[in-house]
Amino acid sequence: MTFKGYVGHIKFDDQGNVVESKNVENPKEWAEIIKFNVKKGNEEARELGFGRMNGFAMIGKDYSLTFMKNGAYLVKTREVDWHDLFVKYTYSYTTLITGLFLTILSIIIFLIDVTPAINYIPYFNQLAPEPKFFIPILILLVGVVLLGISKSKFNYRLE
Repeated sequence: MTFKGYVGHIKFDDQGNVVESKNVENPKEWAEIIKFNVKKGNEEARELGFGRMNGFAMIGKDYSLTFMKNGAYLVKTREVDWHDLFVKYTYSYTTLITGLFLTILSIIIFLIDVTPAINYIPYFNQLAPEPKFFIPILILLVGVVLLGISKSKFNYRLE
């Protein structure tokens, strides 16, 4: 994971054992610190009426530590884009598959309309009404728009 202000990260399992570490010295010590802070944070979250804490950020003068989903990210406080850190964009697979289907369908219809050999097959040329390219262009536009908006769904990294 790389984004603006990224320094390093630590990933660990539910027991606090370090699974992966990058650009971090003494990852076991960091895992213990994070485990302690998660325990305290969950206690405070329960006192406030929440079930559990999904993540936290400890902001320092030069560097900050953020925890989410069994991992911690070390970032430069002044350079990090906090929105990019906590939010990730995902694809809406229904929209993506529909857009791909419509785009491929319109290309196939274009090929059927343009290919002269298919024009001699009886009743096959009647698939496209007059004007011949109106429906394929419309389907292509809808397919491309659906492909473009399929990345608009975003999720929080804390979940």
